[in-house]
Amino acid sequence: MGLDGCSVSAPYSAAHQNHELEAKENSLRGLQKVLTRPKVVDFIATSLIPRPVKAKLLMDIGKAATENVRLKHLCRMINLYHTVMVAHRNEALCEVITAEPLDNRTKRALRDILQKFIKSGKKNFEDIIGGIIVGFENKHVDLSIARSLNDYRESLQPV
Repeated sequence: MGLDGCSVSAPYSAAHQNHELEAKENSLRGLQKVLTRPKVVDFIATSLIPRPVKAKLLMDIGKAATENVRLKHLCRMINLYHTVMVAHRNEALCEVITAEPLDNRTKRALRDILQKFIKSGKKNFEDIIGGIIVGFENKHVDLSIARSLNDYRESLQPV
């Protein structure tokens, strides 16, 4: 299972037994916001302050019990916990990438299709030239013009 699995499964199991999954997830979201502040990032990353002192300070402000999690990897553990919660709710993460923002009609049609089975997020990347890339979990559908052009370039290359 490794460090990641242990660090995520222990709080998940405890929260599940106490019927506090949503409360734990909300608490971790708040902690994650705090951990992204530049001064807090510097505090966690510095080796000048011993780990037990850092853990005590974080527990003293009531933000996290960091006994079993390495402080430098705390944000990663929180992200993994959110991934476990997505699976617990039988959701799938989805990312839609387009070259330009979609018009309302297309956006609505895409959302209607995807909402039937996934939780969606979207990004715009102009370097895909046009088309769309839809990714969910570890699979993706690349219908971008950039990919098509690369395929044509490769097929035209001399052998």
